[in-house]
Amino acid sequence: MNNEMMNLFAVPVYRARLGRDFTAQERGFFQDCLTQPISAVSNLASRDKHVLGALPMQDIRAMIEGHLANYLDTVFKTTNDVRLKITQSWLTLSGKDQAHHIHTHPNSVVSGVLYISLAQVDGINFYRDEDQNWFELLRSEETYYSAPQYFIQASIGDLLLFPSNIRHGVPPVREDIERISLSFNTFFSGKLGQDEFSNALTIEVL
Repeated sequence: MNNEMMNLFAVPVYRARLGRDFTAQERGFFQDCLTQPISAVSNLASRDKHVLGALPMQDIRAMIEGHLANYLDTVFKTTNDVRLKITQSWLTLSGKDQAHHIHTHPNSVVSGVLYISLAQVDGINFYRDEDQNWFELLRSEETYYSAPQYFIQASIGDLLLFPSNIRHGVPPVREDIERISLSFNTFFSGKLGQDEFSNALTIEVL
């Protein structure tokens, strides 16, 4: 029996590498930010929600902005004078048996995470939106078409960019380590839409 499966409307998850070790100055900054962390539901986070604005982070910020520009060009292919600008950025800390709850990032277009310290088997889970499912079937195996979630293994120095509205989370840490990551949100800054169609909108993200 001849058949063809066609996949429509991909979810664009982008992976890149820092390509170097973190410097002593950068590592010192991470530790300083997490000296007195605050509770973040099921783990801890930095009080500072604009860590990428700090002087020790400027090289990392420039690297991230370059990949955001590439993501925008690859995914949106827009002729609008617009860019993805980082809005907030923070550090997350998880110890043994701590996790990161399943969530999305409102008021953001593309979110990202840079991995600083990880367990041997570690990364991020992305979850399918199953709110519209009106049936339940027992599966003999998970396939690309039916899997409720996907796990992406990460390494130290990996950068992941993904649509902010996709549900994601991190399973509990099983090793006695400090799991540290740097997360951030973005929004369009510039001109969206078209004047001739009366839907033009200029946004300046500070």
